[in-house]
Amino acid sequence: MATISHATPNQPGSNDEVIEVLVEYDEKNDGVTVNPTQLHKDTVVRFKNPKGHKVRIEFLSPAGDDCDMVTDAQDYKLKVGGTYHFKCFFTPPGEQGEISPTNGGVIDVMPQRP
Repeated sequence: MATISHATPNQPGSNDEVIEVLVEYDEKNDGVTVNPTQLHKDTVVRFKNPKGHKVRIEFLSPAGDDCDMVTDAQDYKLKVGGTYHFKCFFTPPGEQGEISPTNGGVIDVMPQRP
């Protein structure tokens, strides 16, 4: 199931408020912290790292395969409820290589059912 089909780019000139979803590398657990972890359907979101790292998100299919990618420069409207698992990649300012935590993140889009 493609998660990007559940989120469409926010249209220029739209009055929708953009909610920043903060994703941060958790070195201690080699994972990702996400805030907020729960959002409502039809919310417009933008992923952002509070330390200024570039962020790339790869949503996963139920089988764990990569399926869709978004970056910190894109706004999306969450169109379908569900629990979405993702891998996160961070590029610190001035560096070339990505940090790829072993453990990814999860976002719940409510309500879970249509």
